[in-house]
Amino acid sequence: MDLYFVLSALFCFVISLIFTKFMIKKMVNYKYGYDLHKADKIKVAEMGGLSPVVVSSVAMLFFNPALSLSIFLPGFVGVIDDISRLNSKEKIVLTFLIGFPVAFFLKLGFLSSILLILGIFVSSNLTNMLAGFNGLEIGMGILLCLFMAAVCLMNGDIFGFKVLILFSAAYLGLLYYNRYPAKVFPGDTGTLPIGAFLATIAVWRGFIPELFILMIPYMVDALLKQFTAGVTKKDSVFTPTQLKNGKLYVEGGYLSLPRMILMKKAMEEYKIVLVLWTIEAFFGILSILYTKYFGFNIF
Repeated sequence: MDLYFVLSALFCFVISLIFTKFMIKKMVNYKYGYDLHKADKIKVAEMGGLSPVVVSSVAMLFFNPALSLSIFLPGFVGVIDDISRLNSKEKIVLTFLIGFPVAFFLKLGFLSSILLILGIFVSSNLTNMLAGFNGLEIGMGILLCLFMAAVCLMNGDIFGFKVLILFSAAYLGLLYYNRYPAKVFPGDTGTLPIGAFLATIAVWRGFIPELFILMIPYMVDALLKQFTAGVTKKDSVFTPTQLKNGKLYVEGGYLSLPRMILMKKAMEEYKIVLVLWTIEAFFGILSILYTKYFGFNIF
């Protein structure tokens, strides 16, 4: 591993860290939310995802501009949603359209382009939906990228490995402030690009089965929401997570992966996040085992 790459990853992390701190100071009195899982309703800055999106988008320009688009465009949709609250249909249309310019600039064939468009649409929405706890979505997103990076490395794809590590480094700068107790929320600005970027790498570099395995926890979460409420209508049957004696628990309402776990056992917020990170790590290991014993590059 060359020194230039290591310094580049460190640079992405440090700049993202600095930019995120700047965003917290600017957004805490302009664009903020309240941490509902704390006894005291703390005001927390939002749209912190803008930091890693900008940093990683710029970094990807040195590799392939199409990769920058796969981060910038969903990030832009996220900004619009965080500011103006897109309805479900508007978000579906916009996230579906993201894949077209990315596929065009990657110069993919017809089948690969279709897979990329659908992959970006599905994956970006999945990484946006499994959320709601300090550090959850960003931590899981970093795990997704690190395991996919390992898959690339095992298959000799050094290019894929490098861009995934740089992307992870930028998001690690956000996680530092988003971890429990969070000082900033990522917003859709930060969550949509995770799935979009991973789908782009998976389709372009030929690791779709591995991505499918990595996304299983997200798919379980989405299916639970769909069958118990409807993904786009879950807010209409929303029952807030309750806090008692420092522990979170759920009574009634729609199901999701974290809510199902909390229905079985009440626990502190950071513990439910660790449980979900562990679940993702398990499927990450499965993706590595798959690529080692069964995997092959499909394109």
